[in-house]
Amino acid sequence: MPKYETTVVCDSFLKDEDKQNLVTKIENFIKNNGGEIHKIEDWGKKRLAYEIQRKQYGIYVYFLYSGPSALPDLLEREFRLEEPILRYLTVKFDPKMMEPEEVKPGGSEPKKSTGEDESEKSGDENDEDTAVDETEEAEVKE
Repeated sequence: MPKYETTVVCDSFLKDEDKQNLVTKIENFIKNNGGEIHKIEDWGKKRLAYEIQRKQYGIYVYFLYSGPSALPDLLEREFRLEEPILRYLTVKFDPKMMEPEEVKPGGSEPKKSTGEDESEKSGDENDEDTAVDETEEAEVKE
């Protein structure tokens, strides 16, 4: 069965008891529809990037679970019916994202510029120098 990650943003005015009831309800829904819970994390109250339904804060809860491919759609339908849920996002879990990236030796140095910017700057300076040289040559000829 594929694994899924779901993050739910709930109303910040939700009492702890009501929040726990909502989490239990979601957990039971997943189990009753053939899913298996691997992890539940309460990320707490955080400021939203923008207002949602005139709310500036939300309570974030993270679920990691596995189940049939129809489960995320059923779960999202259930979320739409729950009033305290402001937003939700479900993605397929990718274990590669959890592995640290390999760092190649010598790869930590900053990338050097290609020289285009420098050539443009030096090109402008060369134009001024050329103009001054031409003026000096004209004065010498006179």
